[in-house]
Amino acid sequence: MPSTSLVSDCTTAKSYTVGSFSGASWGSPSNALTNINSWSSSGGNGSYTSVLGLRYLSGYLQIPDSATILGIEIILNMATVSLSSGGNATAYLDLVKATDTRVGTQKTQSIPAGSGAAYTLGTSIDMWGSSLTTAEVKSSGFGVDLGFFYSSNYSVAVEHMYATIYYTYSDSTARRGVYSTVATLRTN
Repeated sequence: MPSTSLVSDCTTAKSYTVGSFSGASWGSPSNALTNINSWSSSGGNGSYTSVLGLRYLSGYLQIPDSATILGIEIILNMATVSLSSGGNATAYLDLVKATDTRVGTQKTQSIPAGSGAAYTLGTSIDMWGSSLTTAEVKSSGFGVDLGFFYSSNYSVAVEHMYATIYYTYSDSTARRGVYSTVATLRTN
C-alpha cells in the first residue's frame, strides 16, 4: 500500500463576513494563492477582521476514496502583528465544508505582537469535533476560515497556512496503515 504525501496549493481565497467577523477586509486575498508577499488586514480598537477563507486544498488531493480521516492539523505562520497598545491578538480558525458551512469546534490561538512565529492547531487524531468524510475533505468547498480579534488598533499579515490530513485505509490485500497528506494553502 503506497504512502501518500502530496504538497499542493489551495485554489481559491476570499475575504468575507460571517458572524462576528465583519470588520476590516483582507487586502488582496488572492495573494494567498501565489508567491506574492503576505496578505494583510488592519482595523480599529476592539474589532474583528473579516474572515480569510481558503478553499480546495488540492484539485488532486490523493487520498484514497475508501480512506477514513483521522485528524487535521493546521499550521499558521504569521508574518507580523502590530498592536497599538501591545498585548495579544486572538486568531480564530474553523474548518469549512461545501457552501461555507463551518463544521466542528472552532480553534483559537493567542498571538503576541511581533513577527515570524508559527502555530499548530489540531493533531493527527483531532477531528475538530467533526466527522468529515474523505469525499468532504476532497471537495472544492473544503478549507479553513481564519479571522482575528484585537483589543487595540492593529495590523496583521499572515505568511502562509497549510494543512496536514491524516487518514487510514485498507488496500486490496487488506494491509492497513496510517498516512498523511499535506496540502499547502500558501507557500512563499
